[in-house]
Amino acid sequence: MSPEEIQQIFFVECEESLAAAEAGLAACRAGTHDSDTVNAVFRAVHSIKGGAGAFGYSALQAYTHTFETLLSDVREGLVAIEEQLVDLLLRALDTLADHVEAAREGGDAPADAALIAEMEGAMAGNAAAAPAAAAEPEPAPQPEAASSDDDDEPKPIDDLDLAALLDDLTGGFDAPAPAAASTNAPAGQDKRWKVHLRPRAGAMRNGSEPLLMLRDIAALGGESVFCDVSQVPPLDSFEVAQGYLGWTFAMPADVAEDAVRDIFDFIGDDCALAIGNDEEIPEFRAEQTAPAPKAEPIAVAPAAPAAPAAPVAAAPVAVAPAPAPAKAPPAAAPAAEAKPDSAEKPAAAAPAPPSAGQSIRIDLFKLDRLIDLVGELVIAQAMLVQRLDGAGITATEELGLLESLTRDIQESAMSIRAQPIASVFSRVPRILRDLAASTGKHVKLETIGETTELDKTVIERLGEPLTHLIRNAVDHGIESADVRIAAGKPPEGTLTLSAEHRSGRILITIADDGAGINRERVLAKAVEKGIVSPDAQLSAEEIDNLIFAPGFSTAQVVSNISGRGVGMDVVRQNVKDLGGRITIESVPGQGTAFILTLPLTLAISDGMIVDVGDQTLVVPLAHVVESLRPGEGDFHGLGSNAQMLNVRGRFIPIISLKTALGAPTGATNPQEGVLIVVDTESAGQAALLVDDICDQRQFVIKSLATNFRAVEGVAGATILGDGKVALIVDVDGLVACALPAQERQAA
Repeated sequence: MSPEEIQQIFFVECEESLAAAEAGLAACRAGTHDSDTVNAVFRAVHSIKGGAGAFGYSALQAYTHTFETLLSDVREGLVAIEEQLVDLLLRALDTLADHVEAAREGGDAPADAALIAEMEGAMAGNAAAAPAAAAEPEPAPQPEAASSDDDDEPKPIDDLDLAALLDDLTGGFDAPAPAAASTNAPAGQDKRWKVHLRPRAGAMRNGSEPLLMLRDIAALGGESVFCDVSQVPPLDSFEVAQGYLGWTFAMPADVAEDAVRDIFDFIGDDCALAIGNDEEIPEFRAEQTAPAPKAEPIAVAPAAPAAPAAPVAAAPVAVAPAPAPAKAPPAAAPAAEAKPDSAEKPAAAAPAPPSAGQSIRIDLFKLDRLIDLVGELVIAQAMLVQRLDGAGITATEELGLLESLTRDIQESAMSIRAQPIASVFSRVPRILRDLAASTGKHVKLETIGETTELDKTVIERLGEPLTHLIRNAVDHGIESADVRIAAGKPPEGTLTLSAEHRSGRILITIADDGAGINRERVLAKAVEKGIVSPDAQLSAEEIDNLIFAPGFSTAQVVSNISGRGVGMDVVRQNVKDLGGRITIESVPGQGTAFILTLPLTLAISDGMIVDVGDQTLVVPLAHVVESLRPGEGDFHGLGSNAQMLNVRGRFIPIISLKTALGAPTGATNPQEGVLIVVDTESAGQAALLVDDICDQRQFVIKSLATNFRAVEGVAGATILGDGKVALIVDVDGLVACALPAQERQAA
C-alpha cells in the first residue's frame, strides 16, 4: 500500500473519530454521559493526534495536543463537565474538523490561537482543584552508576546499574525495584486484579507514547508491583525502537477492565496486554530458555543471551515458551495473550479466530465496478430467459434458481454500498451551532431513524440539500426567542430530522416548530417578481411550492444565510437528480415540514413492463398498488376529458400514459386497456392507463439526463432482455403534472 493510500485511510478514520467525538460531546451536553463517553471522546482526539504526528501535520498535531490534554484533565476529574466547558469542547471540535479539512486539502490551518488560550485557561483555572494525592511522588534516589572497565567489551546487563538504566529508558517513571516488589495485594485491597503489559517494537509509531499510557494506568489507581527487565540485551545489541521492558500493575477492584483497555485502544497489537486476577494470570517472570548461560539476579529463570527481536514475538506472561529466534513468527504473541495461563503450550500456537464485526476498507471504484457487473448480470439473465422462452425451451426450475441467485447477489452487492443516514445527520449539530452564533436562535435537534440505510451515492449527494433546508428552517421558519415566548412556545426551537423506509423508497423529513409559511407574503412576493400573475388563483400547496422558483426569496435583508434567491431551487433540482421528489407540509403558527422522497438505490430496481402503443415502458413496482381491467360501470367522466375510476367506492383519477407522455398511439378508453393503480407521495393514488402488461422483472437504471437529456415524466431508461431500450416512468412527477392539467380541463 502506497503512502498516499495510507494517508487517505487516515483521513477516513479522522471523519469517523470526529463523528464519535461529536456524539460523545452531544451526550455531555444532554447530561446523559458517563466515564465511557468521556473516554470515547478522548480516544477519538488521541487517534487524530497520532496520525497527524505520523504524517507530519504539525499544526494539526500541536492543536490536538492541547485539546487532548484538556480532555485528559476532564476524564481524570480535574476539570468539571459544565455547560460552559461543553460549549468550549464543541467549538474546539469544530476547529479540529477545520484542521483536518485543511490538512486534507493542503490549505492553510485555521486560526486557533484564541481557542488554545481558552483551553489552557480552562485547565489552569481548575489546576488548584486537583487533589493532592494526584501529585507525582518524589523519585527515589538512584545509586551511582558502576564504573566502566578499561576493555572495549560491552558489559553484560547484570554488571550495569539497572536502576539508572531503567530511569533512562522510562524517562523517570516511578516503578518499585524488583527486589521489593510483591504480588500480594495491599492490605484492604484483597480483591485487586493484575494488568501485565509489554510495549513491542513499533509501540512509538503513529505518535503513541507508552510512558503516557503507564501514567494513565497509575492515574486510575494502578500500583506498579513488578518491572520485568529480563529482555534487555547487552548494550552493543540495544535498539531504541524495540520494546524490552514489561510491567505488572495491581489495579483497584472498583476500576473497570474496559477503562484499562481503552488506554491501549489506539496502540493495538503494538503492546502485549493481559488482564486477570492471581488465579488467571501467573506471576510476571522472565522467559525461560534452555540451556541457560547464567542466572539473572532479578528473574526466576534466565533469558536468551542476545536476541534483540525476541520481545516482539514473546508474550509477556508465558512461563515456559520455546526458544525464540531473531525473527519470531508474528502468530506467537496473539496466542500467548489469548491464554496467558497456559504454560505448557508453545508460543507459536495458532492465532484465535477473528472476532465478529471486523471490516476491511475497499476502494470505491472497485465497489462501483461490482455494482455495474451485477447490473449487467441482471440484464444477461433477462436476455437468457427471453431467448429460451422464444425458442420454446422449458427450464423452469433452472431459470428460477438462476433468478434467485441473481437477486441474492444483487441484494448483497447493494447492501455493501448501503450506509446509515446517521453520517449525514451527524453534520447537523455543527450547522445549528454556527446558525445560533449568527442568528441568536437556539435550536434543539431531534433525530429519528438515523440507522436507516440507503445507497452511499444518495448519502453523498444529500449533504447540500439538507444544509439548505436546515438553514432555511432556522432563518425563516423558527422565530426569535421573544416572539416564541409571546406565542406561548418555549424560547428554544426544535428541529426534527427523521428517516424511514416506505414502499421501497426512503422518506427524509426536516420539520421545525416555527411560524409556518406565510402564504400571503409568499404570494405577494411572487407577484412582485413576476413569477405569477396578479389574478392567479392558487391553492395552498401551489403557493408553498412557489418558494422553489428560481430567484425567489422573502428575506428582508441579504445575509450570509439567505436573501439572494438561490438555494431552494437548487434543493429541488438536486433531489430530482437523485430520482426523488420534495413536498411541503406547513401549518401557520405550528411549523413546516419538508419531505424528501428518494430511491433506496440508483442502480437496480423492480418494475412492471407495460406496452403503450408501439412503446415499451417500465413502471417502478414500488409505486404499484394493483392492476385491473375495469368494467363499463367502474369509470365515470369528469368534465370534457377527465375520467375517474371507482375502486371499491373510492374515486381516483385516470391518467392515460399515451396522453401524458405524448406517445403517437395507445389506449385512451379504459375498457380498451389495463389500469395500474399507483400510489404517490404528493398526489395520492391514481390509475395509469396502458395497453397491456407484459412482464415483471428487475431492471438496471440508466440515467437519461447523462446519456440524452432530462424528460418530464421520465425517471430514466433501461435495457430489456431483447436488447431494446425502455423508458422508466417517473410516477410521482407524471401524476403531479397530469392532475393539474385535468383539473384545468374539467374547470
